[in-house]
Amino acid sequence: MNEGDVAIKYWVSRDLLSDLKLAKQFREKIATEGWGQAYLALRDPETMKWGNGIYSPKWISTHYTLLELKNLGLIPNREFEQSAQLLLDCMWQNQGLVRKGRYQDMCVGAMILNICAYGKLISEKLSEIVDYILKNQKEDGGWNCDRTSLKGSLHTTLSVLEAFLEFERSGYTYRLEDIHRAIPEGEEFILRKQLFRSVHSGEIIYPGFLICPYPSRWQYDILRALEYFAKSGHAFDPRMEEALNTLIERMDENGRMPVEKAHPNLVFFKLESGRSKSRINTYRMLVVLKAFRPSTFSELIKRT
Repeated sequence: MNEGDVAIKYWVSRDLLSDLKLAKQFREKIATEGWGQAYLALRDPETMKWGNGIYSPKWISTHYTLLELKNLGLIPNREFEQSAQLLLDCMWQNQGLVRKGRYQDMCVGAMILNICAYGKLISEKLSEIVDYILKNQKEDGGWNCDRTSLKGSLHTTLSVLEAFLEFERSGYTYRLEDIHRAIPEGEEFILRKQLFRSVHSGEIIYPGFLICPYPSRWQYDILRALEYFAKSGHAFDPRMEEALNTLIERMDENGRMPVEKAHPNLVFFKLESGRSKSRINTYRMLVVLKAFRPSTFSELIKRT
Protein backbone atom coordinates (compact mmCIF):
# COMPACT_ATOMS: atom_id res chain seq x y z
CA MET A 1 0.00 0.00 0.00
CA ASN A 2 3.00 2.30 0.40
CA GLU A 3 4.05 1.96 -3.22
CA GLY A 4 2.43 2.64 -6.57
CA ASP A 5 0.12 5.30 -7.91
CA VAL A 6 -2.66 6.63 -5.72
CA ALA A 7 -5.18 5.07 -8.12
CA ILE A 8 -3.76 1.61 -7.39
CA LYS A 9 -3.98 2.32 -3.66
CA TYR A 10 -7.62 3.27 -4.19
CA TRP A 11 -8.36 0.06 -6.12
CA VAL A 12 -6.61 -2.15 -3.57
CA SER A 13 -8.25 -0.57 -0.51
CA ARG A 14 -11.68 -0.73 -2.17
CA ASP A 15 -11.63 -4.16 -3.83
CA LEU A 16 -9.08 -6.24 -1.96
CA LEU A 17 -9.09 -4.81 1.56
CA SER A 18 -12.76 -3.72 1.56
CA ASP A 19 -11.70 -0.60 3.48
CA LEU A 20 -14.11 1.97 2.08
CA LYS A 21 -12.95 4.76 4.39
CA LEU A 22 -9.36 4.39 3.22
CA ALA A 23 -10.51 3.98 -0.38
CA LYS A 24 -12.36 7.29 -0.18
CA GLN A 25 -9.20 9.04 1.05
CA PHE A 26 -7.14 7.72 -1.83
CA ARG A 27 -9.85 8.37 -4.43
CA GLU A 28 -10.04 12.03 -3.44
CA LYS A 29 -6.35 12.38 -4.35
CA ILE A 30 -6.56 10.94 -7.89
CA ALA A 31 -7.26 14.36 -9.42
CA THR A 32 -4.29 15.98 -7.69
CA GLU A 33 -1.64 13.25 -7.65
CA GLY A 34 -0.04 10.73 -9.98
CA TRP A 35 -1.57 9.51 -13.20
CA GLY A 36 -4.90 11.25 -12.71
CA GLN A 37 -3.27 14.63 -12.22
CA ALA A 38 -0.98 14.01 -15.19
CA TYR A 39 -3.89 13.21 -17.51
CA LEU A 40 -5.89 16.23 -16.36
CA ALA A 41 -2.89 18.52 -16.92
CA LEU A 42 -2.77 17.40 -20.58
CA ARG A 43 -6.32 18.57 -21.29
CA ASP A 44 -6.69 21.71 -23.40
CA PRO A 45 -9.02 23.95 -21.33
CA GLU A 46 -10.13 25.93 -24.39
CA THR A 47 -11.13 23.03 -26.64
CA MET A 48 -11.89 20.65 -23.72
CA LYS A 49 -10.01 17.96 -25.66
CA TRP A 50 -7.07 15.70 -25.13
CA GLY A 51 -4.72 15.07 -28.03
CA ASN A 52 -6.58 17.67 -30.10
CA GLY A 53 -9.09 15.02 -31.10
CA ILE A 54 -12.34 13.37 -30.06
CA TYR A 55 -11.93 9.67 -30.90
CA SER A 56 -8.50 9.79 -32.50
CA PRO A 57 -5.55 9.89 -32.42
CA LYS A 58 -5.42 6.67 -30.44
CA TRP A 59 -4.68 6.48 -27.53
CA ILE A 60 -4.32 10.16 -26.66
CA SER A 61 -7.74 11.36 -27.80
CA THR A 62 -10.50 12.70 -25.59
CA HIS A 63 -12.44 9.44 -25.78
CA TYR A 64 -9.64 7.16 -24.61
CA THR A 65 -8.33 9.57 -21.98
CA LEU A 66 -11.79 9.88 -20.44
CA LEU A 67 -12.10 6.10 -20.48
CA GLU A 68 -8.78 5.81 -18.66
CA LEU A 69 -9.72 8.46 -16.09
CA LYS A 70 -12.96 6.58 -15.48
CA ASN A 71 -11.07 3.33 -14.97
CA LEU A 72 -8.59 5.01 -12.63
CA GLY A 73 -11.51 6.03 -10.43
CA LEU A 74 -11.34 9.80 -10.81
CA ILE A 75 -14.24 11.46 -9.05
CA PRO A 76 -16.02 13.10 -12.01
CA ASN A 77 -15.21 16.80 -11.87
CA ARG A 78 -16.07 19.78 -14.04
CA GLU A 79 -13.33 18.97 -16.53
CA PHE A 80 -14.44 15.35 -16.88
CA GLU A 81 -18.10 16.28 -17.26
CA GLN A 82 -17.42 19.01 -19.85
CA SER A 83 -15.27 16.74 -21.98
CA ALA A 84 -17.68 13.82 -21.65
CA GLN A 85 -20.50 16.09 -22.86
CA LEU A 86 -18.33 17.16 -25.79
CA LEU A 87 -17.66 13.52 -26.62
CA LEU A 88 -21.36 12.71 -26.48
CA ASP A 89 -22.33 15.71 -28.63
CA CYS A 90 -19.69 14.95 -31.27
CA MET A 91 -19.93 11.16 -31.42
CA TRP A 92 -23.66 10.59 -30.99
CA GLN A 93 -25.95 12.49 -33.36
CA ASN A 94 -29.14 11.63 -35.25
CA GLN A 95 -29.79 8.64 -32.97
CA GLY A 96 -26.47 7.15 -33.95
CA LEU A 97 -26.66 7.76 -37.69
CA VAL A 98 -23.16 8.88 -38.64
CA ARG A 99 -24.03 9.37 -42.28
CA LYS A 100 -26.48 7.88 -44.76
CA GLY A 101 -26.60 4.14 -44.17
CA ARG A 102 -23.79 4.26 -41.60
CA TYR A 103 -24.44 4.02 -37.88
CA GLN A 104 -21.99 4.52 -35.03
CA ASP A 105 -19.91 1.45 -34.26
CA MET A 106 -21.59 -0.50 -31.48
CA CYS A 107 -18.39 -0.82 -29.45
CA VAL A 108 -17.83 2.94 -29.63
CA GLY A 109 -21.42 3.63 -28.59
CA ALA A 110 -21.01 1.29 -25.63
CA MET A 111 -17.80 2.98 -24.48
CA ILE A 112 -19.46 6.40 -24.79
CA LEU A 113 -22.34 5.15 -22.63
CA ASN A 114 -19.83 3.80 -20.10
CA ILE A 115 -17.97 7.12 -19.89
CA CYS A 116 -21.02 9.37 -19.80
CA ALA A 117 -22.91 7.22 -17.29
CA TYR A 118 -19.86 7.36 -15.02
CA GLY A 119 -19.95 11.15 -15.34
CA LYS A 120 -23.69 11.06 -14.53
CA LEU A 121 -24.56 13.17 -17.56
CA ILE A 122 -28.21 14.02 -18.05
CA SER A 123 -29.09 13.63 -21.72
CA GLU A 124 -31.70 11.89 -23.86
CA LYS A 125 -28.78 10.69 -25.93
CA LEU A 126 -27.90 8.14 -23.26
CA SER A 127 -31.37 6.65 -23.60
CA GLU A 128 -30.90 6.60 -27.37
CA ILE A 129 -27.66 4.65 -26.99
CA VAL A 130 -29.38 2.16 -24.70
CA ASP A 131 -32.16 1.75 -27.28
CA TYR A 132 -29.58 1.26 -30.03
CA ILE A 133 -27.68 -1.40 -28.10
CA LEU A 134 -30.79 -3.33 -27.06
CA LYS A 135 -32.21 -3.23 -30.57
CA ASN A 136 -29.07 -4.70 -32.09
CA GLN A 137 -28.32 -7.65 -29.84
CA LYS A 138 -27.60 -10.67 -32.02
CA GLU A 139 -29.40 -14.00 -31.92
CA ASP A 140 -26.28 -15.56 -30.37
CA GLY A 141 -26.60 -13.15 -27.43
CA GLY A 142 -23.62 -10.98 -28.32
CA TRP A 143 -23.14 -7.64 -29.97
CA ASN A 144 -20.92 -6.62 -32.88
CA CYS A 145 -19.37 -3.27 -33.81
CA ASP A 146 -20.93 -3.84 -37.22
CA ARG A 147 -24.68 -3.65 -36.65
CA THR A 148 -25.28 -5.52 -39.94
CA SER A 149 -23.30 -8.56 -38.83
CA LEU A 150 -25.31 -11.63 -37.89
CA LYS A 151 -22.88 -12.72 -35.19
CA GLY A 152 -21.60 -11.12 -32.00
CA SER A 153 -17.97 -10.37 -31.22
CA LEU A 154 -16.16 -10.74 -27.91
CA HIS A 155 -14.69 -7.22 -28.14
CA THR A 156 -18.04 -5.49 -28.50
CA THR A 157 -20.01 -7.76 -26.20
CA LEU A 158 -17.68 -7.10 -23.28
CA SER A 159 -17.77 -3.33 -23.92
CA VAL A 160 -21.58 -3.45 -23.85
CA LEU A 161 -21.67 -5.48 -20.63
CA GLU A 162 -19.25 -3.08 -18.94
CA ALA A 163 -21.36 -0.12 -20.07
CA PHE A 164 -24.58 -1.65 -18.76
CA LEU A 165 -22.89 -2.38 -15.44
CA GLU A 166 -21.81 1.25 -15.10
CA PHE A 167 -25.18 2.54 -16.30
CA GLU A 168 -27.02 0.79 -13.49
CA ARG A 169 -24.42 1.49 -10.80
CA SER A 170 -24.55 5.18 -11.63
CA GLY A 171 -28.24 5.26 -10.82
CA TYR A 172 -29.88 5.27 -14.24
CA THR A 173 -33.18 3.42 -14.49
CA TYR A 174 -34.09 3.71 -18.18
CA ARG A 175 -35.15 0.29 -19.55
CA LEU A 176 -33.45 -1.55 -16.71
CA GLU A 177 -35.75 -4.56 -17.03
CA ASP A 178 -34.78 -4.92 -20.69
CA ILE A 179 -31.12 -4.48 -19.80
CA HIS A 180 -31.40 -7.18 -17.13
CA ARG A 181 -32.83 -9.55 -19.75
CA ALA A 182 -30.08 -8.75 -22.24
CA ILE A 183 -27.11 -9.08 -19.86
CA PRO A 184 -27.33 -12.85 -19.17
CA GLU A 185 -27.47 -13.56 -22.89
CA GLY A 186 -24.35 -11.45 -23.44
CA GLU A 187 -22.55 -13.15 -20.56
CA GLU A 188 -23.52 -16.57 -21.90
CA PHE A 189 -22.11 -15.57 -25.30
CA ILE A 190 -18.69 -15.15 -23.64
CA LEU A 191 -18.95 -18.17 -21.37
CA ARG A 192 -20.07 -20.44 -24.18
CA LYS A 193 -16.70 -19.74 -25.79
CA GLN A 194 -14.86 -20.53 -22.55
CA LEU A 195 -13.80 -16.88 -22.86
CA PHE A 196 -11.47 -17.49 -25.82
CA ARG A 197 -12.29 -20.66 -27.79
CA SER A 198 -14.45 -21.28 -30.83
CA VAL A 199 -17.69 -23.03 -29.96
CA HIS A 200 -17.50 -25.08 -33.16
CA SER A 201 -13.84 -26.05 -33.44
CA GLY A 202 -12.56 -25.56 -29.91
CA GLU A 203 -9.60 -23.66 -31.32
CA ILE A 204 -8.32 -20.40 -29.84
CA ILE A 205 -10.27 -17.67 -31.61
CA TYR A 206 -7.40 -15.16 -31.55
CA PRO A 207 -4.06 -15.50 -29.71
CA GLY A 208 -4.26 -11.83 -28.70
CA PHE A 209 -7.14 -12.69 -26.36
CA LEU A 210 -4.55 -14.32 -24.09
CA ILE A 211 -2.41 -11.17 -23.93
CA CYS A 212 -3.68 -8.87 -21.19
CA PRO A 213 -2.05 -5.43 -21.12
CA TYR A 214 -3.38 -2.47 -19.19
CA PRO A 215 -4.95 -0.23 -20.36
CA SER A 216 -7.10 -2.63 -22.38
CA ARG A 217 -8.50 0.20 -24.54
CA TRP A 218 -11.29 -1.39 -26.62
CA GLN A 219 -9.61 -4.78 -26.97
CA TYR A 220 -10.95 -7.94 -25.42
CA ASP A 221 -8.77 -10.25 -23.36
CA ILE A 222 -9.42 -12.99 -20.84
CA LEU A 223 -8.29 -11.00 -17.79
CA ARG A 224 -10.57 -8.12 -18.69
CA ALA A 225 -13.45 -10.59 -19.12
CA LEU A 226 -12.80 -12.31 -15.80
CA GLU A 227 -12.47 -8.93 -14.08
CA TYR A 228 -15.90 -7.97 -15.44
CA PHE A 229 -17.45 -11.19 -14.16
CA ALA A 230 -15.82 -10.72 -10.75
CA LYS A 231 -16.85 -7.08 -10.35
CA SER A 232 -20.39 -7.69 -11.58
CA GLY A 233 -20.89 -10.34 -8.90
CA HIS A 234 -21.26 -13.23 -11.34
CA ALA A 235 -20.99 -16.68 -9.79
CA PHE A 236 -18.11 -18.94 -10.77
CA ASP A 237 -18.80 -20.88 -13.95
CA PRO A 238 -16.74 -23.98 -14.84
CA ARG A 239 -16.26 -22.56 -18.32
CA MET A 240 -14.01 -19.88 -16.78
CA GLU A 241 -11.59 -22.55 -15.55
CA GLU A 242 -9.17 -22.76 -18.47
CA ALA A 243 -8.82 -18.99 -18.81
CA LEU A 244 -8.34 -18.68 -15.06
CA ASN A 245 -5.66 -21.38 -14.99
CA THR A 246 -3.91 -19.81 -17.97
CA LEU A 247 -3.54 -16.57 -16.00
CA ILE A 248 -2.58 -18.25 -12.73
CA GLU A 249 0.34 -19.92 -14.53
CA ARG A 250 1.76 -16.46 -15.25
CA MET A 251 1.93 -15.50 -11.59
CA ASP A 252 5.26 -15.82 -9.82
CA GLU A 253 5.66 -17.50 -6.43
CA ASN A 254 4.57 -14.27 -4.71
CA GLY A 255 1.46 -13.92 -6.85
CA ARG A 256 2.77 -11.10 -9.03
CA MET A 257 1.72 -10.79 -12.65
CA PRO A 258 4.06 -9.69 -15.45
CA VAL A 259 3.83 -6.44 -17.41
CA GLU A 260 2.39 -7.35 -20.80
CA LYS A 261 3.14 -5.74 -24.14
CA ALA A 262 0.93 -2.69 -24.60
CA HIS A 263 -1.46 -2.21 -27.48
CA PRO A 264 0.53 -0.14 -30.00
CA ASN A 265 -0.28 3.50 -30.72
CA LEU A 266 0.38 6.92 -29.22
CA VAL A 267 0.38 7.33 -25.44
CA PHE A 268 0.91 10.34 -23.20
CA PHE A 269 3.09 8.32 -20.85
CA LYS A 270 3.64 4.70 -19.83
CA LEU A 271 2.02 3.58 -16.61
CA GLU A 272 4.52 0.85 -15.78
CA SER A 273 7.60 1.59 -17.83
CA GLY A 274 10.61 -0.60 -17.13
CA ARG A 275 8.94 -2.88 -14.60
CA SER A 276 9.17 -6.67 -14.89
CA LYS A 277 6.13 -7.13 -12.64
CA SER A 278 2.84 -5.31 -12.97
CA ARG A 279 1.16 -3.81 -9.93
CA ILE A 280 -1.91 -3.19 -12.07
CA ASN A 281 -2.31 -6.71 -13.46
CA THR A 282 -1.45 -8.19 -10.08
CA TYR A 283 -4.32 -6.19 -8.54
CA ARG A 284 -6.67 -7.22 -11.37
CA MET A 285 -5.74 -10.88 -10.96
CA LEU A 286 -6.25 -10.70 -7.21
CA VAL A 287 -9.75 -9.29 -7.80
CA VAL A 288 -10.48 -12.32 -9.96
CA LEU A 289 -9.00 -14.77 -7.47
CA LYS A 290 -10.94 -13.20 -4.59
CA ALA A 291 -14.14 -13.88 -6.51
CA PHE A 292 -13.40 -17.26 -8.07
CA ARG A 293 -10.49 -18.83 -6.12
CA PRO A 294 -10.89 -17.41 -2.61
CA SER A 295 -8.55 -19.97 -1.01
CA THR A 296 -5.74 -19.01 -3.41
CA PHE A 297 -6.48 -15.34 -2.79
CA SER A 298 -6.30 -15.77 0.98
CA GLU A 299 -3.00 -17.63 0.74
CA LEU A 300 -1.45 -14.91 -1.41
CA ILE A 301 -2.68 -12.15 0.90
CA LYS A 302 -1.06 -13.89 3.87
CA ARG A 303 2.30 -13.75 2.09
CA THR A 304 2.15 -9.99 1.52
